[in-house]
Amino acid sequence: MARPRLSTEAADGVRAEICAAAAALYERDGYDAVTLRAIAAAMGRSQALPYRYFKNKEHIFAALRAVWFERLTALLEAAVEGLESPLLKLHAIARTAIAFAQSQPSEYRLMFSLSQPDPTDFPELHAARLRAMATVQTAYQEAVDARLIPGDGATGAHVTWAALHGLLSLHLAGQLTVGRSLEELIQPMLDTLFGPRLLAVVEASARSERRRKQAAD
Repeated sequence: MARPRLSTEAADGVRAEICAAAAALYERDGYDAVTLRAIAAAMGRSQALPYRYFKNKEHIFAALRAVWFERLTALLEAAVEGLESPLLKLHAIARTAIAFAQSQPSEYRLMFSLSQPDPTDFPELHAARLRAMATVQTAYQEAVDARLIPGDGATGAHVTWAALHGLLSLHLAGQLTVGRSLEELIQPMLDTLFGPRLLAVVEASARSERRRKQAAD
């Protein structure tokens, strides 16, 4: 007897359960411990279940990476909402990306793993990556258009992303051991990326926010 087909919503729910089980195994035991059989066992389901929804382990991890990139993008978009200054937007984006990596180091490492397949082979993941990058590129292009920094949005977004990732990777790998911590390096890096006006803009915004809160009190 043929197995009844699930609705699209129900099938998406099962895929989400499989991804959640894979994420929990990855967090607890590492990447190599995650197999489709281990996922099924963790779910208390038949060994055949994951194979009905995902071709293999890499497709599951591609789906996980897409979910985490979407979460990061949502955080970046929320961080810039209501900000008018392009420099403040870039500062907020950088700080939000750093906070994301610090609060979810395992997820961050997997998102940017050197051993993963080409993301363009997975359309959902590739689209999620592009949306995250677009948030950075838009803010950078606004700063270029306002003549606050030179260059162009696409190049600036890539350089910004590369610089942030380099610093975060060193921090998460415990390799910042020659006299400067992550927190000590963040602002100098941002000043280098976005120009000497950044710190003045950030400080002015902080003063304005303090005055607003004092007036509200």
